[in-house]
Amino acid sequence: MNNQSTPKAEAKQDGQRFYHAQSGWQLILSLSADEMECLAHLDIKPEGTAPGIDEIKGLLAGDGICVGIDEAGIERLLAEIRSGKNATGTVACGLPAQPGENGRLVYGNEAATDSTANNEQTDQSPSEHSIDFRNIQQFINVEPDQEIGRILPPTSGTPGRTVRNKPVPAEPGKPLQLKPGQNVRAGGENGELLFAELHGRVKLEGDTIQVVEEYVVDGDVDFSIGNIRFNGFVEIRGDVLDGFQVSASKGLKITGNIGACRLISHGNIEFCGMDAQGKGSILCGGSLSAQFIHDCSVECWGTLQVAVELRNCTIHCRAAIIGGQLAGGEYVALSGIEAKRLGAPSAIKTRLHSGVDYHDLDRMQVLLKQLEELQEKIGRTKELTALNQLGTEKQRLMAAIVEVRNRRPSGSNAKINIKDRIHEGVTICLGSAVEEFSHAEEGPISLIENSSEGGLRRLSLSSLEVAAQDLEQAWLTRQEQERQEQEAAALVQQTEEGPTEELPEG
Repeated sequence: MNNQSTPKAEAKQDGQRFYHAQSGWQLILSLSADEMECLAHLDIKPEGTAPGIDEIKGLLAGDGICVGIDEAGIERLLAEIRSGKNATGTVACGLPAQPGENGRLVYGNEAATDSTANNEQTDQSPSEHSIDFRNIQQFINVEPDQEIGRILPPTSGTPGRTVRNKPVPAEPGKPLQLKPGQNVRAGGENGELLFAELHGRVKLEGDTIQVVEEYVVDGDVDFSIGNIRFNGFVEIRGDVLDGFQVSASKGLKITGNIGACRLISHGNIEFCGMDAQGKGSILCGGSLSAQFIHDCSVECWGTLQVAVELRNCTIHCRAAIIGGQLAGGEYVALSGIEAKRLGAPSAIKTRLHSGVDYHDLDRMQVLLKQLEELQEKIGRTKELTALNQLGTEKQRLMAAIVEVRNRRPSGSNAKINIKDRIHEGVTICLGSAVEEFSHAEEGPISLIENSSEGGLRRLSLSSLEVAAQDLEQAWLTRQEQERQEQEAAALVQQTEEGPTEELPEG
C-alpha cells in the first residue's frame, strides 16, 4: 500500500485549498479568504484507516499552516470519522488583531477609589462585609486646583497573524476630542491634565468638560440617587426618603418633604417639612427656613424660621428662632425667640433658653454635674488635707460656673416674644431667671429678665431687633425717674403745707 500523500494546491475565490490523498483516505484543507481559519475535510475509504494527529499536523506544516493549530479540533475530527464516512472541522485559527484603545479620560480619583474598595474588602470577612446601597453617588466632587483627571492618548493596538503566519495590521484607537469648559483649565505638556478652578462637581456635556456649582435632582432622593455629598448648591425637586443623607456645602433647597434623614450644609437650607421620627438631624451653617419640623435635632448658625410648627425638637441656634408653634422639646437661641404659641393644651414639657450660646449651656451642664459630684465627695471625706484640696477644687468650679453664666456673646438677646399664648408646661430661662408656667397666659407680650427683682419681666410686644438689655435699662431708668418724681412731689407738697404748729401744754 502506498502511504505517501499526494498534495495538490488549488486557489479558490474564498481561499486556497490543499489536497492530500493516500490509498485509505483523502484530506482537503480549505483556507478562508483572509487566511484566518483552516477547515479540514477528511474522507475515509471503505476498509481504510484514518491518519494520526501527528500526521495531520505534519501536513498542515507542509502547507505553511503553522499558527493557531487547534489540536482539540483535530482530535474531534478524528473522533467523528468512520470507515466509509467523512467529517469536517476547524483545525487552525489565526490570531486576530487587537484594535487600539481609544483615547479616554481617567479621573484623578479612580485609582484611589479602587484601592480603597479593595482594602475594605480585604479587611472584612465575608460575614462582616455589607453593602450600603445608598452610597452610589454618580458625580465627582472637586476643589479649586484639584486635578480632575488626565486625557490618555489612543494606543496603536496589537497586530494579528494568519494561520500561515502573515501579519494582520491592527486598527489604531481614536483620540478623545474633549475641550476644557467652564471652570476647568488644561495643563501638562500637551494639555492632557485637567484642573478645577472652584468647588463643584465635574460635568461632561458633549465634547466639553466643566465644573458646575449646582446639582439638581428632578425627583425624590431614593436608592436610584443615593446619598448626596456635593461641594456646591443642591436642589431636590421631590422628597428625601428615610435613611438618606444630603450634604451641600453652598446651600440646599428641597421642594418636598423629608423623612428620618441627615441634612448638612455650610449655607442656607430651605424645605417644606421634615418628620425625623427622632432619628433625623440637621446641621446648617446658614439660615434655615421650613414649614414644619417634627422630632428632629437641629444645629443652626443663622436664623431658624419655621412658619407652622416645631414639635418635639432639640434646637440649638446661634441666631434667632422664629416660628408658629413651639411645642415639646428644648429650644436654645442666642439672639431671641419669637413664636405665635409656646407649648400645647396638653401641657407638653417645652423648655426655652434665649440669650445664651448653646455651647455655653452645654458647658454649664457639665460644670454643674461636676459640682454635684464634688459635693457628694466632700460629704464623704473626713481627712482635713483632702477636704482642703476638695474645697480648692470647688472654688475653681464655682468661678468657672460664674464666668460661663455671665458670658454674653456678641448678638446675645435674652428675650422671648409670644404673639398669642403660652400654655401650661412651658419653662422659660432668661439669664438667671427661670420660670415654669403652671397656667396659660395670653399674649402678645415680650419676656425679659427682671434684673432688679428676679424672675421674668412682662412687657408689651416689641420687635426682636430691640434688645432685652436696652428694654431693661429703659425700664430701670423710667422706674428711677418715677421714684425721683414721686420724692420731688412729696417734698413740694410738704413745703406748701408749711410746718405743723404745736399746741401749748396745759
